[in-house]
This record gives sequence, C-alpha cells and structure tokens, in this order.
Amino acid sequence: MLTFAAEGNGQGKLEINGNSQPVSYELVVAREDDDRQQVRIRLNAPRDWLLKQGFNGDAILVRGNGSRIAVRREGGLDVDDAVSVTLEGYDDTHGDAGDVSEAYPELKH
Repeated sequence: MLTFAAEGNGQGKLEINGNSQPVSYELVVAREDDDRQQVRIRLNAPRDWLLKQGFNGDAILVRGNGSRIAVRREGGLDVDDAVSVTLEGYDDTHGDAGDVSEAYPELKH
C-alpha cells in the first residue's frame, strides 16, 4: 500500500522531436510498505502544441537541473481532446527519503 510522503512543484521544459515548450510540473512522493519511495510527475501541456510536434504519447520533461524524465499519456490525441493535456511519469529509482530529497529539491516535506 502506498502512503503520501511529500509534494512539490517546479518549472522545466517538455521536449518532443527536438522541440521544447516551457511547462510547470507537480511532484507527489508515495512511500511503499517496504519504505521505498516513488515519485509521480504530472504536468499539463497545450494540446495544439503537442499535435504540432507529432506527439505519439511519449515526451521528455527536462527539469531545471537538467535531469530528464519520460512522461506519457495513454491513448491517442486529437483536436477533440481538451486543450490542456495531462502527462504523467514515475521515478522509483531512489530508495529512501534522503535519496528522493536530494534528487528532487523542489519537494516540500
């Protein structure tokens, strides 16, 4: 079972096919029963910009520190979708709270 551990937000850029767009993103950290930490990254991007870039469901969030995180949207995208499209990614490469805090200084505990 996951339990809430921390949250935060930051500024970065979304990259698709060599093109980028400034975005804000949210972070939510959940702790698993074995104390491992998982970070969920969530952002909203303009539908029309995504379509112009040939968005196929996957993109890269480049955070302010230069780290790159894959974000995605399940299913297709077309002009009938909402003008703001939510993309999500996950990072479970950090074992404990100290590792997560170091990797994500934008978190508020």
